[in-house]
Amino acid sequence: MVRYVSFYVGNLRKIGVVEGNYVYEISEIGKEEERGNSYRLDEINVDIPIQPSAIICTLVNSPKMVGVNDKNEAKEMVKSPKFFIKLPTVAIAHRQPIISPPDAIRPEVEIGVITRFKMKDVSRSDVKKYILGYTVFNDITYPPGLKEDSYYAMRRDPTDGNVKKLLMRGTHFRNKVRDTFAPIGPYIVTEEEIGDVNSLRMRSYYNGELVQDGYSSEFIFSIEEILSELSKIVTIPPFSVISTGSIGYTNVSDASEFNLKPIESALMVAEVEKIGRLENPIKIYKSS
Repeated sequence: MVRYVSFYVGNLRKIGVVEGNYVYEISEIGKEEERGNSYRLDEINVDIPIQPSAIICTLVNSPKMVGVNDKNEAKEMVKSPKFFIKLPTVAIAHRQPIISPPDAIRPEVEIGVITRFKMKDVSRSDVKKYILGYTVFNDITYPPGLKEDSYYAMRRDPTDGNVKKLLMRGTHFRNKVRDTFAPIGPYIVTEEEIGDVNSLRMRSYYNGELVQDGYSSEFIFSIEEILSELSKIVTIPPFSVISTGSIGYTNVSDASEFNLKPIESALMVAEVEKIGRLENPIKIYKSS
C-alpha cells in the first residue's frame, strides 16, 4: 500500500512515502519512485498530511446520527447533504493533543477527502477526477456547545401558525469549531490503494474503549454525492479537506446528547480501514 506522510526533520517540513517502518523522502505526491533520504517512522514528527485551504464538514450522514436504522428513512429526513466549516487553523496532526473543555467531549470518526483541483459544478460521475486521496478525520465535538449557541426568537410556529417565542437551534460553532478540534492524518492514501471507499470499516476508541463501529456504506450520501452537491453551492479550493460525516455510536439512541468525560492524557483514536489510525491524547483546558 502506498501511503504518503508529511513530517518534520528538525525544522524542515518534508513529504515522504511510507514503507514498513520507514519513510522515504520524495519531492511531491505521485513521484514515489524518485526517493531521497530515509527515516524511521519513530524518529520523525508527523504533521497534518496537507495544509488545507478549507475544511468543510458534512453533518448527520448516517441513520444512527439522526436516530433511525433505515437509510431510506434517514435520507427522507435529511433531504440533502448538510455542511459546516472548520477553520484550517484548528487542524492538528497525529499524536498532537486535543485541548478539551473539562466537562465533555466526543470523537466522530470520518473519512477526509482531499481535493487536488478547484471544484465547481462537478457531476457525481466526475468527482473522482478531482480527488488527491483520503485521510482519517476526527470531527471532535463538544456537545454542550450546541445548547450554548441556541437562542430564543419570535418565530411562526409551524404547528399552529402563530408567532411566538421559540427556542432556535444555534450554529455548529461552540460545539465543533474549537482549537485542536480537527485531527487529520496520519497519511494520504490514494483510491487505487483503497478500492471502494464507500465500504470501509470505521471505528473510534476512547481511553481503550470502543465508542464507534460501523462502515462507510452506512452513509446516507456517498462521497460522490457530497462533493458534487457541495461544488454546486460553493467553489471548493484545491487542497481542501472535505469530511464525510460519521457513523453513530455503539448502544446510543440519541447521538446529539452523547458525550464522554475528558480524562487527562487519555487517548482518542479514529481508525478507518485501509486509510489509517489517528491517535490524539486529551489535554484538559484550564482557564486562567
